[in-house]
Amino acid sequence: MGVDDAVGSTRARMVELPRDVVIEIVARLGSERDVAACARACAAFRNASRSESVWRNLLASKLGRESRVMLPMRLESEVEEGRSGGRREGAWTRTRTTTSAEATPPTARWMLKYKRWHRPESGVLRWGKTTADSSLEPTETKYAARYLHRCTAVGDRSKILLFGGQGGGSDFFNDLHLLDLDEAELGLKQLQVKSEGIEHPFPRCSGTLTAMAVTGVENSEVVALFGGSQGFFEGFSNSLRILCADGKDGLRVSDAAAKDGDLIWREPIVRANPNNPPNNQTPAARWGHSAVSLDGKLILFGGSNTTHCFNDTWLLELVVENNKLVATWTLLVDGNKMPAPPPRAGQTACLVGTFLYIFGGCHISDVFNDVWRLDLSAVGRSSLRWERFLADGTPPAPRVGHAAVVLGDRIILCGGRGSARGGAVGKFATDEEGLASMQGLTFFQSGFAMLDTTANKWLPIQYPVMEETLGDSISCDRVTHVREHRTGHVMMPARNGSLLLIGGLGYDGVFQNDLSLVSLF
Repeated sequence: MGVDDAVGSTRARMVELPRDVVIEIVARLGSERDVAACARACAAFRNASRSESVWRNLLASKLGRESRVMLPMRLESEVEEGRSGGRREGAWTRTRTTTSAEATPPTARWMLKYKRWHRPESGVLRWGKTTADSSLEPTETKYAARYLHRCTAVGDRSKILLFGGQGGGSDFFNDLHLLDLDEAELGLKQLQVKSEGIEHPFPRCSGTLTAMAVTGVENSEVVALFGGSQGFFEGFSNSLRILCADGKDGLRVSDAAAKDGDLIWREPIVRANPNNPPNNQTPAARWGHSAVSLDGKLILFGGSNTTHCFNDTWLLELVVENNKLVATWTLLVDGNKMPAPPPRAGQTACLVGTFLYIFGGCHISDVFNDVWRLDLSAVGRSSLRWERFLADGTPPAPRVGHAAVVLGDRIILCGGRGSARGGAVGKFATDEEGLASMQGLTFFQSGFAMLDTTANKWLPIQYPVMEETLGDSISCDRVTHVREHRTGHVMMPARNGSLLLIGGLGYDGVFQNDLSLVSLF
């Protein structure tokens, strides 16, 4: 048998396979290029390449660990596809004898969603529904408008914890709220937290709230609250509190938060790594720092207080010794002695794989839009070295107080404020005396910027349009008037391909407590 005969025989056997089996084969491919190459092989693969499931899998691979939150389990057409092709919930089955060549695939809406994400065009992003503050009223108390609050995702990342912040009239908060993205209606629930034997964390803004683990304790999950301040001139702290589930296992916060279990703040024993310099044992008191979690450990960068602005990088590890939590700080990079980003506060820190990316921030009134990258894969084995990350395309304007999320290998930035520069789009602060004009940073940025870290490229800034329903635009009162023109807010992935913005200080000087959705695809 010749080569052509062998290929023809293979194609014939593929046509004889049930369509669900062929779709499952194609769905395991990891890239659009592989799917396209497979589609050229034979009619069976070509039909399978149009399947909803194939393109949903491709999109999920691009979004990384956030795909579980952002993507619905199925679209309606996927269910129909499963019925016609022999698929049941959660599995592919061989329940029909129709061959793959006989089936006609439905219109692949997942393909359109994938292409909108992979190659975004102008006008793709849309403002969706905004939840007004009247519906953010838990049974216990109203969620007050605020900015410089902090959040972290726990569990399967569908549970979001929010802590603290600053409101009007010099009000500072130390309340803890839960946002459950699996609930049908978005809303915030205040959590009651014990603090036996220690003081409750003091009210503050601009600290960090970071989910992490306890080394040596299997399946552990706690949340670290570090630093923060009660304003620009006082109250800077380097205190460390650990939020734990209070029970027999005691170390799985997401389960306790979602199931009305007991939560408790604990104060760990704080130690310095013996290899830290004598004059730099633990992080100094600060606010405006950034933190991420890597393999259950906390990585901290930057921040400032009234006398210093920092560019140091630290690692925090938790262990249990004699039934007590012990926290050890290790200085990874001393920015005064090794290459590092210029000192700054109010930047964002994003972890893509094992790379930590820093964007923006400010040092007094000097505002940045540079990107720096630190490879953390060598932590514990060799010294680390920051490097300037140079990307093609036009970077977003310099800013501070913006928010960022990581979706796969892309970083999305939104909001913040700085100084107006040529070509920048935004709104000037209308409150000339208040916090919106602090430090002379009065220009609130428009749009959503996206950095593709694999392609080393800034994608064009996206300016969301108003969502349309049944051909009619949603009235503007359904979307808070400040939209993305805010600072000190938080942003997170949400259901159905959306991003969720919560709170912040608007360009008009008004504190926000809205939940605003922006559809990505």
